[in-house]
Amino acid sequence: MKKTLLLLGLIVLPVALFAQGTVNYANTGQTQLSTNSTSTPPPSQAANQAGVTQLGYTIGLYIAPQGTTDQNAFTLMGPTTASQGGLLGQGRFNGNPLPANFVISNNTGQTIAFQVRAWSTFAGTDYASALANLARPDRYLGVSAIGEVTPATGLTPTPALFGTAAGQIGGFVLVPVVPEPSSIALGLLGLGAIALFRRRR
Repeated sequence: MKKTLLLLGLIVLPVALFAQGTVNYANTGQTQLSTNSTSTPPPSQAANQAGVTQLGYTIGLYIAPQGTTDQNAFTLMGPTTASQGGLLGQGRFNGNPLPANFVISNNTGQTIAFQVRAWSTFAGTDYASALANLARPDRYLGVSAIGEVTPATGLTPTPALFGTAAGQIGGFVLVPVVPEPSSIALGLLGLGAIALFRRRR
């Protein structure tokens, strides 16, 4: 009886391991991340490398059910990784820790929608907090197009997120965040109301 249970356990364990969906999270030399900076590089970027991202950025994998198009419905899955330089080249990154393959828990081969988002690391721990960090107007943020991929399970080949095939995404641009005119107007209106209130007192 014990031998039978042990044998069943040895069979179930590999099946359980293969039940996780896997994707390749690294980008390529043809799908680099860049910034819209040309002469004045953003923070943490060397002057002689303007236009491509270096260290100082965090990249996160966001996923949602297949067919999702609302960006607010995506959840940060990870991994988050600093944009790499060195052997990979500027504008390139891979999974952190290595390897580039990332396991999506609770996925048994269901197709997912995904989006890759990048932001200045100093601005926050995720894209939403970096976007909301008004104390750092020097932050850079960017989002990819929405792609769709079927994570690999078992012995099927691991699909790449970046590329030119159907469902894959290309590189994208990070830009500095500029407050909307409406936000500026609301801020000025608030300051004016405070000044008027103090004057009346």
